[in-house]
This record gives sequence, C-alpha cells and structure tokens, in this order.
Amino acid sequence: MEMEYKDPGRRGKWIILFGVVLAVAAAGAAFYLINNAQQQAGRGAAKMTTAVVAAKPLPAKTTLTPEDLIVRSDIPLDSTTSIPGMVATTKDDLVGRILGVDVAAGQLMTLNLLASTSVGGQFPILGPGETVAPDSDAWRAISITVPDDHAVGGMLAAGMTVDVVVTESVKAPPGAEPSAQPGASGSPSPTPTPKASVSAVAVYADGLSTKVMYQKMRILARTGSSYVLKATLPVAEEITQTVLDGGVFTLLLRPDQDARILDVSGLGATTARILQRYGLLFPERWPAGGQIPSNPPIPSITPAPSPSNSGSPAPSGAPAASPSGG
Repeated sequence: MEMEYKDPGRRGKWIILFGVVLAVAAAGAAFYLINNAQQQAGRGAAKMTTAVVAAKPLPAKTTLTPEDLIVRSDIPLDSTTSIPGMVATTKDDLVGRILGVDVAAGQLMTLNLLASTSVGGQFPILGPGETVAPDSDAWRAISITVPDDHAVGGMLAAGMTVDVVVTESVKAPPGAEPSAQPGASGSPSPTPTPKASVSAVAVYADGLSTKVMYQKMRILARTGSSYVLKATLPVAEEITQTVLDGGVFTLLLRPDQDARILDVSGLGATTARILQRYGLLFPERWPAGGQIPSNPPIPSITPAPSPSNSGSPAPSGAPAASPSGG
C-alpha cells in the first residue's frame, strides 16, 4: 500500500499565523484594560475645589449681585483654579464688583474677569475701546454728594449719564456796572414795575445763581448719596472748588439716545430772572397804602356742541392772559 505524503512545513505556517493573531488580540485586550484602569484611577484620584460660577449670561459692566452667582464644590483643581487668589470662592468676593467682559452661563468666575482686580477698584474709569494715548483726555474719577431730592429721587445708578446743575451763592462785586438788564439773555419778558420808584439802572445783588455746568457725565459708582463721576482733570478741579465754595449739585438724568452737547450759554436762573420771566408778583406789606386789585374772573368753560349743531361752538370769553415766556 502506498502511504499519503503531507508537507509538515505548510502546517507549521498556519500554526505560526494563528499564534500571531492570538498575540495581537492579547496585546489589544491588555492595552484596553490597562488604559481603562488608568482612566478610572485618574478619575477617582482627581482633586476638587470650591469656586463661584456665573448663574446666567452676564454682559460687561454688570454690577454683580448674589442672584448672578452660584457656588459649586465640584470644580476640578487644575492649573487655573490652583493659582492663589485667581478664583472667587464665595459670593462676597464678587458681589458689588463690575464685570469688564461678557461672561457665559456656568463660566468660572476668575478675578481677571472684573473691571479692576485691585483692592477698592470697584469700577472702570475708561469705557470699552478707550485707551490712554499721548493726546487723549486725562480721565479721572471724582465724587460729589447729592441728596436724593436733587438726584431724580435717588433712582440714579452706576452706568447712567447725567447733566450736572450747580447752584452757588454769588456775592455782587462792589461798584460793578451791569452789562445788561436781568433776563435780557434768556427772555424778552418785560420787567415788572414796582409801585415804589427805583433807580432806572439795574444793579447786581447778592443771591443764588443756578446753571447747567457739565453735560453728559457718566456715573461710575454710587453709595447712598455719594456719586462717583467720570471727569477730566480740569473739570475735576472745578468741581473741587465748587464743593469748597459750598455749591449745591443737582443731577439731571439724560436719555441714553441723547448724545448731544447743547449750547447752554443763554441759560441760567436767578430769583430775579424767574420773577421777570413768569410775571410772579412781588410781595407787599399788608395792609398796603392803596387798594389791592382782586384777581380777574376765570373764564367759564366752553360748553360741548349739541348733536344738532355741527358747527364750532362760540368762545365763552377771552382767555386769561398767560405768563409771558411760559
């Protein structure tokens, strides 16, 4: 009988190939298991810290309140959160501070997001896009005290724009000649003639004078009746002198849309000018030497037209004279 011949070399090749496949599979499984174990071990060993994040989207120049912030204790300790003094850990670190940039909801509240990181730097003096250049204005922050009844009922806040009215007690220069009759620059109203004869030449007198002095000033911060305003160095000097002179400030709120700087050279108010412009009566001693005329009667109300009469109703009488210039 003839025996069948089988090549042992060919069988050995298949054995070697099968061994290589098993080795590759074992190596892949080992890599996966080791890598997964390392990841799980890394997660379990990660250190956490407490930090403050934004509770909602916050635009730049927002004055932070407790409702804007959330304290979380699951913030990973990394190269940023481990920097001393970089991350706020309590709401008190941020409440009342002003953001210098926009912040997204959930963003970590690091102190470099604030307009100022220095102690006491609660507000920015320069606005977005403003820089210091050789020819730029020297902007400064200056504070004035304004009671609520002179500050729109106390409803002004940081970020608003105001005009500043100043009232000062003015002393008449001795022997000074007047340049014009009081009220000449502001109103064509006739000057009331008192019963007693007076000099035909107007003279200056001591009294209060009110004027719009500064326009479009930005409120940087407010604490009670103390307002911090953005001003140039010359204006800061003038405000300081006005405070020392005992001047009284009044703040007028401007609409955000009104960016005009108006010509106020013809404005200004004194008691005499108001008396002349609106025809206010001069007080007299009582009983007076002569009879004081009574007020004229108030015209009757014009009746409504009847349904049968489509024409315009006749006037009920001449209207009362209105104050000139009012």
